[in-house]
Amino acid sequence: MRTPPRTCPRRERESGMVSAELAAAFPAVVLALLFVLGAAQHGIAATRAQEAARVAARSAARGDPPGQVQSLAHRVAPGAGVAVSGDGNRVQVRVTVPARGPTAWMVPSGRFVADATAVREENDDGNR
Repeated sequence: MRTPPRTCPRRERESGMVSAELAAAFPAVVLALLFVLGAAQHGIAATRAQEAARVAARSAARGDPPGQVQSLAHRVAPGAGVAVSGDGNRVQVRVTVPARGPTAWMVPSGRFVADATAVREENDDGNR
C-alpha cells in the first residue's frame, strides 16, 4: 500500500501571496497612470493655449474685429481668456487656459499662459 504524498507546508503558506501582492501593487499602478494621463492633458492644454495665441495674433494683425479674434481663439482653446493689445505696427495676444482634471493641482499657477506677437498687415489702402 502506498502512502499519500505529503503536502509541502511551504506551498500552503504561499498559496495566496500573488493575490496579496497584486492587491498591494494595484493602487500604485492606478496612481502612476493618473499622473501620466494628467501630464498628457497638461501638455495638450499648453499646446492649445499656444496655438490659440498664434491664431488670434494672426487674426488681429490682419485687422479683424476683436470679437472675431476672440472667437478664433476660443475655437482652438475653449474656455480660454484672450487679451489683445497693440502698439504701432505690432499686435500682442495673451491666451490663458485654466488647468483642468484631477491633476490640475500640479500646475503651479493653475493655468497655462501663452503669448504671441504679430506685425500688422497693410490694408488695401496701404494703412496698417
